[in-house]
Amino acid sequence: MSVTESNGLRVTSMFAPTNSFKVPPVSVLESCSVLQKVRYKRFTNLISKNVDAKYDTGYLKYGFVEIEHRGEVLPQCMVCMKTLSNSAMKPSLLKRHLETNHPTKKDQDLSYFQRLAEKAKQQRIDKTGAVYQSSSGNVKASFEVSLLVAQNMKAHTVAESLIMPAAKIVIRNVIGVEAEAKLSSVSLSNNTVKRRIEEMLIDIADQIVAAVRSSKYGFAIQLDESTDVTNCAQLLVHVRYTQQDKVNTELRLSQNLSGTTKGVDIFNVLNDFFKRNELEWGKLVGCTTDGAPAMLGRKSGFQAHAKAVSPNVIFVHCFIHRFALSAKVLLPNLLACLNRVVKMVNAVKTSALNTRLLKLLCEDLGSQHTCLLYYTEVRWLSRGNATRRLFELKEELDVFFKQKGHEFQKDFEDKMFIVSLAYLSDIFGVINHLNLSIQGTACTVTQFISRLRAFVRKLELWSNNVKNKRYGMFELLSNLPGGYNGQSDDEILCHLTVLKAELTHYFPDVDCCPYITNPFSVDPADLPVGTGEQEQLIDIQADDTTQAMHKEYYPTVFWLNMASYPTLAGRAIPQLLIFPSTWECEQGFSLMMNIKPKSRNRLTSPGHDFLCAVSKVVPRIDRLVEGKQIQIAH
Repeated sequence: MSVTESNGLRVTSMFAPTNSFKVPPVSVLESCSVLQKVRYKRFTNLISKNVDAKYDTGYLKYGFVEIEHRGEVLPQCMVCMKTLSNSAMKPSLLKRHLETNHPTKKDQDLSYFQRLAEKAKQQRIDKTGAVYQSSSGNVKASFEVSLLVAQNMKAHTVAESLIMPAAKIVIRNVIGVEAEAKLSSVSLSNNTVKRRIEEMLIDIADQIVAAVRSSKYGFAIQLDESTDVTNCAQLLVHVRYTQQDKVNTELRLSQNLSGTTKGVDIFNVLNDFFKRNELEWGKLVGCTTDGAPAMLGRKSGFQAHAKAVSPNVIFVHCFIHRFALSAKVLLPNLLACLNRVVKMVNAVKTSALNTRLLKLLCEDLGSQHTCLLYYTEVRWLSRGNATRRLFELKEELDVFFKQKGHEFQKDFEDKMFIVSLAYLSDIFGVINHLNLSIQGTACTVTQFISRLRAFVRKLELWSNNVKNKRYGMFELLSNLPGGYNGQSDDEILCHLTVLKAELTHYFPDVDCCPYITNPFSVDPADLPVGTGEQEQLIDIQADDTTQAMHKEYYPTVFWLNMASYPTLAGRAIPQLLIFPSTWECEQGFSLMMNIKPKSRNRLTSPGHDFLCAVSKVVPRIDRLVEGKQIQIAH
């Protein structure tokens, strides 16, 4: 860049930075030639276009205040409300506008323009105006009410048909009619609530995706597919990831599958989701599904396609599903007893009259319960609930069936049937207790392994107790009227042995890193050499602080605080992230029935409401409100 000086006038090219320009004295300008003056004028015009002028409070005497538009400060006339460009932010131009366009106002004092400015502030739509403050409150209220509608899984019309009228009634009677009128400016129409929920869902999804991307130790997923009341296939995907010093579990995908539900279809949906949100398959540490061939098929199932793009991912067949399959095994006599129980329950429950008569009989006898419970094979806990309830009402049912003259009365006179019923109620109760203990969002693979090992040891202990004629571990069996004399010991021993064999068959590969649950009980010499695990484990075992933390925290929290031991934490935390079951998905399908019942069967895609309802992430409503353009009523 060349700089030319002539007669003290410094002229720079158009590429010069604006801060290098210095205004010459007037005497120098007067001594310049005509050509130099023209060049100087052009250059100053160019400079004035590139530099934003700033508002001065003294401009109010010309009738102008400042407003902000797209990040630029502009002058606005308080008389005609006309907005000028930033380049007009000069006293001479502002004064000329006042004298030319409003000659009758040029002699007004400053207080007059101050009153106009205050009035205009009430009508201004930028963030400093009262209109914005009021309208933003209305929009925020609309968002928060829409979030409540989604969280309570109600129809969108409930906001306008119930919530708004109820709010007006409360406000009118508690505060007054004037306050009630302000509620009319809050938009809660069906379409508005739908848009608000969709916008909050996008914000929630952005937060979850950002957290999953930044998860230091990768992430794990569980997925399952089921059909709703209209036979639409719904795919749910939950994700578990680390965020700072905690582990979060969130529903990340609720997708309607319009066509087939093969393994390749499910993989394509999930792969498109990964690409769209820039998630890496390489960071996926574990995937938990049910045992359907479409999921776990090694040739054409979802597992085969996922292994092709992420070979190191660990696939887990839902532990609860496997445990339920292993617990289904029954010997012929026990199975016959269970079938007899099902027939008794159905004989009563399928008849409305029998149901009412049994209820009246139980009330007259002062029974603890007044009805039986259905047994459904797909509901794994119903076996224990149905058998125990029937056992507790056996005396009432005996009276009931005798009054009816039904053949079931003979079963309650059969000692072997009562013994088998008591044993089934006891063992099913223990199985249900273990099933419930491994449900929930905080359950990990290591917790299930420890409880499964404990249950297997209990089976061995109970077998020895039965051989020694000790039956105290079976509450109902040991407290039978007249006592239990061991006539079914062989059958009980055989069932306990078969149950243990089934558990071993369905869980042959249950193993995990040895130091996850208790790093202080592991010998460092048992770990691989050259990986750094031996040395880091010795450091942990020698640190008194880590010992105190291990006693206070759960394994997941403990290892998240062991970031100073990266090798050990890098192996332990990914295994703790893996879901042991598809419990969250199964619970999600149950909740989806509330959003899409038979009365709303035309709702093809309930995913927006569903994700907002079950997500623990709070939408950033204030940020959404700021992004809204405030509309002025005409």
